[in-house]
Amino acid sequence: MKDILIEGHRILTTDDVADAVLTYAQRLNQTGSTDIVEFPSIDDGALSVCRMLLGSGIPVAVLDATTSLASDILGADRACAEISRRTAALA
Repeated sequence: MKDILIEGHRILTTDDVADAVLTYAQRLNQTGSTDIVEFPSIDDGALSVCRMLLGSGIPVAVLDATTSLASDILGADRACAEISRRTAALA
């Protein structure tokens, strides 16, 4: 599991989603674009959906979480694929 840090907030999600979000944020920054991504996350131990604005001038960091889960987060694969598709479309 990884935490995405943005504007003082920690969002817990899967490694693949966090890495895809960071890569997409980097690409959006390079192209001067912004976009909203949606992905499953864990909030206070419960499954949640995060909608996050990414783009130029918006600092984002990813780090290994101190929390781990026994299983994957439902919907993470679909979200990761969509974020990766958007990243590739900017190439």
